[in-house]
Amino acid sequence: MNSDAIDVATSLIRRELPVTVNGGRLHSNKLRIGHLAGNHFTITITELTVPEQEAFGRAERVASLLRERGLPNYFGPQRFGYDGENVRRGREIVSGRLKMTDRWLRRYLVNSYQSHLCNLYLALRLGRGLFDRVLVGDIARKYATRSFFEVKDAETEQARYVSHEISFTAPMYGCEMRMATGIPGELESRVLAKAGLTLNSFEGVKANGSRRIGRLLPQDLRVKTSPEGLTLNFTLPRGGFATTLVREFMKTDPMTSEGHDTELA
Repeated sequence: MNSDAIDVATSLIRRELPVTVNGGRLHSNKLRIGHLAGNHFTITITELTVPEQEAFGRAERVASLLRERGLPNYFGPQRFGYDGENVRRGREIVSGRLKMTDRWLRRYLVNSYQSHLCNLYLALRLGRGLFDRVLVGDIARKYATRSFFEVKDAETEQARYVSHEISFTAPMYGCEMRMATGIPGELESRVLAKAGLTLNSFEGVKANGSRRIGRLLPQDLRVKTSPEGLTLNFTLPRGGFATTLVREFMKTDPMTSEGHDTELA
């Protein structure tokens, strides 16, 4: 699905974001998980705090780095609810302290908690300076075929990482998830231990778990000036959050600004 129907006007100060939906139509088939190929976004950043040309120069430098390096594939704050409430409720469900009969809502809240733990892993990896390389023990994934494999020769696979052929993956913890080994496995286990969980903790809520591409590669990323400010055009694959990319330009943390506690485990 390629949607030019999304035009988000945002700003460099905290406020509600007006959204205009320019078009839409019904389809005869229900859109299910895995059907979406990606989305195209046109996002205008308004109320710049620096002169337009200075902002444009900064944005171009950021865009150049993102084209070369990609960015951590964080889940956006909209997944977590106001003040992280979805995460808290999901944690209570996984721990058995909250019972919920609505299966769809239970699954959604548990997934919010899994997403939060995945973000914690990415933040831990980034903080260790391990984002720009693959490591022995990583469960890597090919962008083209989406197939997984374990990294055994990091030096050989690093060339493919740099050329955007593969990425390390991040854990979406669940009772059947394949854990990484080596240093990546230690980091994954550290997030679980801090949360007071094991993979078996997810068995009671029937969360099997999966693995998620750890590096997001935006496609066709362009920056231009507009009467309102700066306009970004880019395409993200399924699972990528535009809020994650935009904060790289705006230098704000939407998790903090929305009251989400990134240390909540």
